[in-house]
Amino acid sequence: MFTFVVTCYNQAEVVPYALESIKYQIRQFGNGEKFQLIITDDGSEDHSCEAMEKWLEENQALFERVNRLFRKKNAGICQNYVDALRAVDGERFVVLNGDDLLAPYDLFAVTAKLEEYDIVCTAFLKFTGNGEMVKTCHTYLEVVLQHFIRGRTLHRAVRLGCPIMGTAVYRKSLLSDEVLDFILRFRTVNDRACFQKILGQNEQIRTCYVNQPLILYRISTGSISNFNSPGRQLHCREIAQLLRAERVHEKSVFFRAMLYLQEKSAGVRAHSSYFVRLLRFCSPYFAIMLWLYVRHYTEIRKMERQLVDLHWKDCREHYKRIMNRIGR
Repeated sequence: MFTFVVTCYNQAEVVPYALESIKYQIRQFGNGEKFQLIITDDGSEDHSCEAMEKWLEENQALFERVNRLFRKKNAGICQNYVDALRAVDGERFVVLNGDDLLAPYDLFAVTAKLEEYDIVCTAFLKFTGNGEMVKTCHTYLEVVLQHFIRGRTLHRAVRLGCPIMGTAVYRKSLLSDEVLDFILRFRTVNDRACFQKILGQNEQIRTCYVNQPLILYRISTGSISNFNSPGRQLHCREIAQLLRAERVHEKSVFFRAMLYLQEKSAGVRAHSSYFVRLLRFCSPYFAIMLWLYVRHYTEIRKMERQLVDLHWKDCREHYKRIMNRIGR
């Protein structure tokens, strides 16, 4: 059984888009599969639960099983995330935030790679509220760098808080109780805490990268991707907390110093001043990125152009089709 997870908080207007993108995957590529849908709501103050229930009235037959995990009080992204992961039945699953969409490509072909790999890193595209894909140069530099981060560099990079692997798919069996309990120490850094702990427990983990968008990320004023949002500020503080947790157990004096510098860099990432935020580039994380960029410049630029040029039109049309289907 394949599991779709949708996590939601105050996203009544956009969560139908996420659900419609799941329906597209099932109808286009899901022949012969059985599906579980887990929908979670973290105490929304709008009509998110009603919006999801309304969608299910017409589409519940797509799924073998539907789990509704609706909270009355907000507990934070991490609690919502862990509750959903504990309810996943199968080994293969994907987690989608309520304001994002699955891209219009075969998700199951990507997760099939889990027969050979433990984690499959994938790309993403960003889009605005009107469905326009973000095509700015270097926006996806960190995405394609996943192709080159392997072995010890991968472990070091994730421990330094590098924002890679956010759209990765992985085996459910990697989610030990220790991993889930570690995630619950935070409110917003679910992906980073998850992968940091998974890699810490699995030295010989097998990874690969697929240069095709798996998820389309919606950029909004309240998004963590927005430097000035309150959510972004809390997110950066928790990244610093993650780095401190790593520093306590690190034996290498040199790497402990790198973790300390990265912690301080996280503290300025959400600063209101653009010029203060520039100080984040003076960090070990960006030193690793620069080293990889210089070493693989030609291939990285080619991969970034391929990611955007080959997919942005398809993804824009996909969004418009869903918008028309919803009637907005």
